[in-house]
Amino acid sequence: MKNSRLLLVDDDKTIQYGYKRYFTDANFLVSQAGSLKEAKGIIAQERFDALLLDLHLPDGDSIEWIPELKTAHPAMPIIIITGSNEIATAVKAIKYGAENFLIKPVIMDDLRVILERCIKLGSIIKRDQVRERLTAPNAPYFSKSKAMADILHKAEIAAKSDTVVLLQGETGTGKGVLARWIHDNSDRRSEAFVEVNCSSLKGDLLRSELFGHAKGAFTSAVGAKEGLVELADNGTLFLDEIGDMGIEVQAQLLKTIEEKSFRRLGETLLRKSNFRLLCASNRDLKAETKDFRRDLYYRICTFPIKMPPLRQQKIEIAGLAEYFLTNAGYAHFPLEFAVQQLLAAYAWPGNTRELKNVLERALLLAQGKPLAPIHFPDLSVELSHEELQDLDTAGDAHILQVLEELSGDKRKAAKALGLSISSLYRRLARIIDLQGEATLTKADKSA
Repeated sequence: MKNSRLLLVDDDKTIQYGYKRYFTDANFLVSQAGSLKEAKGIIAQERFDALLLDLHLPDGDSIEWIPELKTAHPAMPIIIITGSNEIATAVKAIKYGAENFLIKPVIMDDLRVILERCIKLGSIIKRDQVRERLTAPNAPYFSKSKAMADILHKAEIAAKSDTVVLLQGETGTGKGVLARWIHDNSDRRSEAFVEVNCSSLKGDLLRSELFGHAKGAFTSAVGAKEGLVELADNGTLFLDEIGDMGIEVQAQLLKTIEEKSFRRLGETLLRKSNFRLLCASNRDLKAETKDFRRDLYYRICTFPIKMPPLRQQKIEIAGLAEYFLTNAGYAHFPLEFAVQQLLAAYAWPGNTRELKNVLERALLLAQGKPLAPIHFPDLSVELSHEELQDLDTAGDAHILQVLEELSGDKRKAAKALGLSISSLYRRLARIIDLQGEATLTKADKSA
């Protein structure tokens, strides 16, 4: 298969030469190793579509390496090639995860057919793994509100291109989840999604994490290390909280983005990586005149997506709560209206992440019973005195906001609020009695 990456592990130089020549002519990209140690070093630094593995090597039998390989690279086919005709060994190799076991001498055309079939199967396995991720509870929640529809539209555009994306928003608004969604819906979905939080590492530690280092590059560099930029080759590199990246690292990152090339710390070799870059920040990078380079900002802000805080999207709370609770196995819907009022009245400084954590804690306190306000003690403590005095008024305001967002469609509003249509009409009648008919717009009063 064209440009498939193949690692050949065999200590016989004649076999290495013959196999490399044959598979290079067949449009494979072939790397070679003559020992287990060399093979482990190579596979730690590069990705391969298939592995041809000699059974007996100078520094040990490779069969014991197979379980470790399959754990780290479950979709990569392993084909054992050996001069030993031992049935028990073949059975053990297959049991450990090898796709095939061939006895030397091997007919090269037959081997190529086996390889191509195994690589194709490996691609199917990768797609299945991606499909599982996309259907998992970590997939983002997209409601039908105007703000979220706009975010989804931009995310779909981003997924169809390789442009650099900057996700902006407060902590907990779901920037990391959206970055993963963009990758999983892109053409790079079967490749690596590599994430690093730039606020957790500083200076040379961050440079080493991103670009790797050579042995002896600094005091604790006891061995060579592959950087995350390398690991993201043909995949996606996600730099979370890039605004916290030190100014000394920013210059090297800018050059890497522009040229798709880099050097490990302490090394002169220029390396290439065809990564796609996604960034996120909870800071206003445009206003960061001292701590963030202007040229880097303009390079990463090619396609910005703004994630609004949850307090500005109260219409999302009921749907998000149901989404999180359903994924957690909760089935007592609709939620008690007092709970909905409580959730709607709270400011959610931790945004969506805080909402999820609060709901998980409430489920633990409820012990399988329907959720009630008593299961949200922290929210009661956090609410202001005025909000505690008038939760009903806050709930009324939330209902009117939902109706306005949905252009007065009461059936959609009832669903978004977790109410029956009759309960919504009774609630609207109560609002009119208390506040007067002027509180409802013409659109709100439509049937």
